[in-house]
Amino acid sequence: MPNKKNQICQVVASINENVGGPAHSVTNLATKLLENSINSHLFTLDYYWHGSQVINGDFQLHSPKATYIAKYFRGWQPTAGKKLQQLAQTKLDLIHNHGLWMFPNVYARQAAVKNKLPLVISPRGMLESWSLKYSWYKKKLAWLLYEKQNLDNATLFHATSRAEMESIRNLGYQQPIALIPNGVNLPDLSNKIAPERLIKLFPNLADKKWLLFLSRIHPKKGLDNLLYIWQNIVSKFPDWHLIIAGSDSIGYQAQLKSLVSQLQLEPLVTFTGMLTGEIKESALSHADLFILPSHSENFGIAIAESLSYGVPVITTKETPWKDLLTYNCGWWVEDNQLALKTALIEAMKLSDSQRQAMGNKGRTMVQDKYSWDYVGKQMAEVYSWILSGGTTPTCVHLH
Repeated sequence: MPNKKNQICQVVASINENVGGPAHSVTNLATKLLENSINSHLFTLDYYWHGSQVINGDFQLHSPKATYIAKYFRGWQPTAGKKLQQLAQTKLDLIHNHGLWMFPNVYARQAAVKNKLPLVISPRGMLESWSLKYSWYKKKLAWLLYEKQNLDNATLFHATSRAEMESIRNLGYQQPIALIPNGVNLPDLSNKIAPERLIKLFPNLADKKWLLFLSRIHPKKGLDNLLYIWQNIVSKFPDWHLIIAGSDSIGYQAQLKSLVSQLQLEPLVTFTGMLTGEIKESALSHADLFILPSHSENFGIAIAESLSYGVPVITTKETPWKDLLTYNCGWWVEDNQLALKTALIEAMKLSDSQRQAMGNKGRTMVQDKYSWDYVGKQMAEVYSWILSGGTTPTCVHLH
């Protein structure tokens, strides 16, 4: 286990609440490292127009306010890069970078290389085939200008699933890879937030069963497929309502609302925007079924979170969730409308008690395999191995 002089800095583009999963996973990791005898730092830009920063622990936060230029040029803010350089020079033993394609990720590599520090990189799904093809022309330029150099300088990669590990190897990288999932905080279900907290805001949800999507509103999430399926089957399930919850940072929700109108689904679909705090808890506590019809996910923290609330899940085989079948807590199907439609019909035909039994199995799985205590301990062991040597941790794959 690392001793207290080891100081690790997590670098991530943003931890503002409206940017999605990394805001929670990276801050939770920083918090858990403190419990594993590590002085934990977190470096990020504060995109304050995307909501409050997710600060759920006692780590040391270094967070310059993002400038107007940074907003439109992928976090380009040289003064922030200099601050990270100074931090690395005076305090740090290792830098752990999360994500790709943003300038804070470049600053992480520059600070590590200049100060001869180990660099751990978590691609966070950004090396998956679908993600590389999306806006490929911009990514090709970024790859040539800086991203290949970032990855070439990694001491070790962190993958959250075997599929992500294979994506890294397929690009030719031979550095060690630590296979460690994202963690999940298990909620206390003995004191649920009432469904009325959400119904008060969205009265259409009253007296309905809830099919919940809760993730970023983005083309890779497959929501257009879901809406076409919903239009095809909802007449058979008049007691169900589709909730689409999540942040919309690229304006994609407007296209989806237009599709909802075109399909005449307005009374049967509710867009809630980003849900946080007790409102989010209300949605997860009382959802009858969760769906994430993604074209690409390295992990899918929303799936783990739903299972932690005892909600069975439908998702595609483009997510690394084969365990849904192993533990009989959901459906893991091909990424096409027919497979998703078949799974949805099967799930919605089940009785409430049958779905709840599946959800309970999912909660047990999350408790066993995805607790933050387990994740934090594994990551601390990886850092210790990089800095001090010794026995290779079991989660590390050398080749």
